[in-house]
Amino acid sequence: MKYLLILLILFSTQTYSKSPEGKGLICAFGEKRNIYETYLFYEKKYISKYIFLEKDIYKVRKNEKRNYFTTKNFINIQPFIINKENLQIIDTEFNRIVGSCEKVSSHKKAIDFIYQLKNIYQNKIDKNIGIISI
Repeated sequence: MKYLLILLILFSTQTYSKSPEGKGLICAFGEKRNIYETYLFYEKKYISKYIFLEKDIYKVRKNEKRNYFTTKNFINIQPFIINKENLQIIDTEFNRIVGSCEKVSSHKKAIDFIYQLKNIYQNKIDKNIGIISI
């Protein structure tokens, strides 16, 4: 049991000690941490996906591939840096923590999360405006 705890601690502090390529982050922003964005990492590039509301319809939007780089302690995705150890997001312009992330082992898991969340939000909107899905 003691060794399992040590391995868990080592794993959690080595979140992205190597390249984050092929992995993803699910990040929560805002005071209530209720605004989500996913980051999908490729070789030297990343894509983010987020939910937005347009005319009572939630959609998932994907940003174009952008460059990122890593240092010993951070993943730099300007204008943010993500602390590799605790996965907190720091806004580099204001030098303050604006969110936190959870690591996922694949792009698919991050994508599935954002679409499931979109469906939950859409169902709430539909119930409030009286739309019935068949």
